[in-house]
Amino acid sequence: MGESIPFATVLAASVHDMKNSIGMVVHLIEELRAQLDPDDPGCAQLQFETARLNNYLMQLMVLYKLEQQQYRFNSEECYLDEFIEDLVLMNLPLLTPRGVTVRQQVEADLCWSFDAQLVQGALSNILTNLIRYADGRVAVSAERVQLAANAEQGGLVIRVEDDGPGFPDEMLGVLEGEAMGVDFIGGSTGFGLYFAQQVAAAHRVGERGGEVRLSNGGSLGGGCFELFLP
Repeated sequence: MGESIPFATVLAASVHDMKNSIGMVVHLIEELRAQLDPDDPGCAQLQFETARLNNYLMQLMVLYKLEQQQYRFNSEECYLDEFIEDLVLMNLPLLTPRGVTVRQQVEADLCWSFDAQLVQGALSNILTNLIRYADGRVAVSAERVQLAANAEQGGLVIRVEDDGPGFPDEMLGVLEGEAMGVDFIGGSTGFGLYFAQQVAAAHRVGERGGEVRLSNGGSLGGGCFELFLP
């Protein structure tokens, strides 16, 4: 009997095949929406769930590459107003059918270096998860923050807030990578938050890495997701 293949390798190969199938499903949904009423809630829900599934598969591949040290980290300067506008526009087809409006707020000329693809993937997942609980409003903002008395210890924070019921008390505070669990009743695994935490940790300046924090209240009174990047 030959050596067994590591489960991570089997999973990565399976994810690749599943992504091909999901790509075909996305194409078929677009064709169906062209033939049916584009405002039909069933079509909108199908598109929403397919997009979520596709995002999960992409994130699984990224996590595998990060663990295997195969991911090509690409840190480059990004203007946050353009970055957040692109993020919202990319998710607009999922936001509009649900009647969710998004407020954007960014400091003028705010620019920061980070892996835009990684951060966009993490925030897109958070955004699509939050709109399931939002009553109708979401806010996305970015600003410089002071992490320590030393000016060199500053960082960037990107916030995604909603006007929903907020996060459970046990989830509040700084997230740790091992905090992901499974809610068999609600069907939640915390995978999106785990992915965001790994993306934050992958951004390092010297000994400092990024982090994710959850709180309630904020500008809209609901949940507040914060991604800190050094």
